[in-house]
Amino acid sequence: MKHSLTLLLILPLVLFGQSTIIKDVTLLDVEARKLVSGTSVKVTDGEIERIDKFKKIKTAADDQIIDGSGKFLMPGLIDAHIHFFQSGGIYTRPDAIDLRSQKPYSEEIKFGKDNASDYLRRYLRLGITTVMDVGGPMWNFTVRDSIAEKMVAPNVLVTGPLFSIVDRPQMDEGDPPIIKVTSTEDIDELFNKMLAYNPDFIKVWYIASRQYPPEDSFPLVKYLGELCRSKNLLLAVHATQLKTAQLAVKAGANILVHSVDDEVIPASFTKQLKDQSVTYIPTLTVGNGYARTFTGNLNHTRQDLDWANPTAYNSLSDLEKIDSARWPVFIKRVYKKGVSSFFAKEDSIMKINLKNLTMAGVNIATGTDAGNIGTMHASSYMAELDAMSAAGLDNWDLLVSSTINPAKGFGIDDRTGSVSVGKQADLVMLTQNPLDDLRNLNDIELVVKSGIVLSKDSILMESPEQIVQRQVNAYNARDIEAFLATYTEDIEVYDEENKLIAKGQEQMRSTYAGMFETVTDLYCEIENRIVINNKVIDKEKVRFNGRYVNAVAIYEVSSGKISKVNFVE
Repeated sequence: MKHSLTLLLILPLVLFGQSTIIKDVTLLDVEARKLVSGTSVKVTDGEIERIDKFKKIKTAADDQIIDGSGKFLMPGLIDAHIHFFQSGGIYTRPDAIDLRSQKPYSEEIKFGKDNASDYLRRYLRLGITTVMDVGGPMWNFTVRDSIAEKMVAPNVLVTGPLFSIVDRPQMDEGDPPIIKVTSTEDIDELFNKMLAYNPDFIKVWYIASRQYPPEDSFPLVKYLGELCRSKNLLLAVHATQLKTAQLAVKAGANILVHSVDDEVIPASFTKQLKDQSVTYIPTLTVGNGYARTFTGNLNHTRQDLDWANPTAYNSLSDLEKIDSARWPVFIKRVYKKGVSSFFAKEDSIMKINLKNLTMAGVNIATGTDAGNIGTMHASSYMAELDAMSAAGLDNWDLLVSSTINPAKGFGIDDRTGSVSVGKQADLVMLTQNPLDDLRNLNDIELVVKSGIVLSKDSILMESPEQIVQRQVNAYNARDIEAFLATYTEDIEVYDEENKLIAKGQEQMRSTYAGMFETVTDLYCEIENRIVINNKVIDKEKVRFNGRYVNAVAIYEVSSGKISKVNFVE
């Protein structure tokens, strides 16, 4: 019998031959840049079988019918630049700020491995159905070939270690993400090793400086480009200076994974990028992620407070506990100049280049560089779109750059990137039109991944510890709405004498809202934590108004929210 499904949880698997039909929805056609209302999309065996008026689509008795009236259907988003081996936290790049004396880098690597599936769920929950990891350890292939295959996950494209002009020994724990090559023999050895794992593309870290002039390294990059062409592999290149980017394209680069930030790109090179179908990933916000973290100006957003891995995000505030005398010169310079002034010139040039390249028809792809310090997996996507919008791109530009363009750039547009017959059914249904407001990308009703239909609430189920940590993060950010969002409507709070001191969110609001507004040095540090089933016991050290208070809190979590708190000390 045909039926309209509730969206509490829509089939965790799809039976062979069974179809799902999203009926009477407004389709966002990213290739034609137009809205098509009253459209129905039939999905069978993971692929889009037909797009037509509902009355013209053949249905069977066991088909799933989803009413899309008043909703908006678009292709799943794509993040064209991430790094699984990096958490986004403060300990993830010891070559940028070496905190290995505070936390061994081996623990950071373990955290990444333990949380790879968590990152994938967060991407999917925010409608991101494809991610490209543009460089990391050989373990990247495990994420693609094992972890992502055992769960409902975004499409994962990966490469292995970066072929690098410079060395980064701080990150070598036996499976380094960056490997310095100084000869064609070095390149052959790493290339052949990676070839056995079937990489989706190859990546060069084309770092240029006075010590490493780009002209000196060009023969190696050119040689790698020739190897890639011989094996039909795309070549992605990190090249942030105009000269380096020009040489990268000359060497055969198919993808520039960052903006040119030192000069405005001339029209001649713009034409070359377009004529050679080079994809340009601006990654506008990653530098500011470092700067905001290093200056303690985290600029907490609801995206990060709600959707970032809460443990990784919490680590960004750990700099408050670390002796600043040992910080690198770069961080001290950022502190002295301030975030906005330090990056003002680069930011301006990057935005000018992005606008000019977009107007010229160069293939622009949205990428966050997630995993770098201050740029969190999944939750950073909206900030990148905001920055691209500030550069002058309209909402159609942004949706195209976030769907079909990266699919084209990485050679997978035959299977994803748009809502088209024959393509993999990677779809997002929204309750509001994202063309009216980009924030409507958050108003997800369901996600379809390879034909598997998931309600938003079934994709990411955080552990009690993650929920409690998210509450702590919101407390430290002094964001009352994010804070209350971690509690049930009928939350009960008891003091050390087991006396009820607050019941319900409104009483919580009256207790905490004023404090959040007036206490500027509010900070809760978790000194110890014990997790027992759905209970989280925290020993807390709380700073406010220049003094410290110690407390022990027992949090009880029910159905994904904190339902009870007992202060015992």
